[in-house]
Amino acid sequence: MDDSSTAISQQAISAALSGNWQEAVDLNEQLINHDPKNVDAHNRLGRAHFELGNLTKSKKSFENTLIIDPYNQIAGKFIKRIEIFRKKGRGSKINPQFSSINSDLFIEEPGKTKLIGLLKVAEPQKLSLLSPGTTVLLVQKNRGISVTNSNGDYLGVLPDDLSSHLLRLIKGGNKYQACIKNIKDKTLSILIREIFCSAKFKNQPSFLDHLSANQTYSSNNIIIQNDNEEDIIFSEDEESS
Repeated sequence: MDDSSTAISQQAISAALSGNWQEAVDLNEQLINHDPKNVDAHNRLGRAHFELGNLTKSKKSFENTLIIDPYNQIAGKFIKRIEIFRKKGRGSKINPQFSSINSDLFIEEPGKTKLIGLLKVAEPQKLSLLSPGTTVLLVQKNRGISVTNSNGDYLGVLPDDLSSHLLRLIKGGNKYQACIKNIKDKTLSILIREIFCSAKFKNQPSFLDHLSANQTYSSNNIIIQNDNEEDIIFSEDEESS
């Protein structure tokens, strides 16, 4: 990639991280015109069209990715999501970012929700393909919890104190959901919500500090993966898939 394309690529990533989707469309189209086999640009273009609600154009962009890279997981996942929206009768132009979110999940519950900024976050190129409200996976490691997307790509880690706290509660029977809340160039925040409290922690809130008054999202899946045990999966059948 030459210097000019590199600069445009960085601008395209920044546009996506800032939610400037039409600008992201324009920049990624420039990159594709220069290099039709630029997989990242095709994926970012598909993502931008998806956020703008242009499902036909979004699907076409991801199909172009698969022509170049038939095993690209990002493109495959987005095409599946687009087909789900269409099967539910949402047409070819929607606002996908909000259409499938249960409004009940916007309600804050003191002691049951926690907004946290991840540490050691992934590179901006990877963050630019994420969306607020997207499910994240909490992966249990020997000394803490890391966060990945549904493809298993690393996104960041929880602070050590929160990791230790959550691991103790999960071991005792509590269950949680997690999703992306805010995305910026070098920061990523997720929302964690308690969805089940075991009898052992009946009188103990999961989180002592309260969230701000901002609206919050929740996901439909959480996976707590132990290095030495089988995966523990808590699912609410995300988008019927």
